[in-house]
Amino acid sequence: MENLKSLNEIHEIDKRHVFLGQVTGRVLNLEELHAAVSEISLNTTAPEKIRNQFNVARNMAIYTYFMYSLAPEVHMKTYSIMEMALRDFYNGDEKTNLKTLVHKAVETGVIQDKGFRHVSDNQENSYSKNFIEIYPKLRNSMAHGTSMLTPDCIDNIERCADFVNQLFPAKKDTV
Repeated sequence: MENLKSLNEIHEIDKRHVFLGQVTGRVLNLEELHAAVSEISLNTTAPEKIRNQFNVARNMAIYTYFMYSLAPEVHMKTYSIMEMALRDFYNGDEKTNLKTLVHKAVETGVIQDKGFRHVSDNQENSYSKNFIEIYPKLRNSMAHGTSMLTPDCIDNIERCADFVNQLFPAKKDTV
């Protein structure tokens, strides 16, 4: 059961990270976590409201060091940022469902496998095509409540950044 941390425990690593470290052989390090999160960013071409929410997610990810159970909340935040970015990209489309928007972005080539750092570029764009089905289900499962805990949220933040950065690519330098 989740408990409210006492005031003198607030700045301590969540004990679940220590227990996980006993299994994996490596305990989470705050400095490394901060460095990893700091390296993930959105292009300045992304709207400010999306960049702001992305920074909220990055800060939440750092706080998982102190509260392990914030990781699913980070996941949900990244899903909502991606949806916000899609809706903004398609001019504030509030009526179209998420799956249709993702499908449109993938089928028109806006979202491609080569835009995700963890996916090798392939001609079939299979990761992105699978994303059409998987992403709305992941978002919905988190939005409707889950007690699932996951120790990592860095992958979700990277995936979110890669997705949003494809919608709002960096401007090319003009000479």
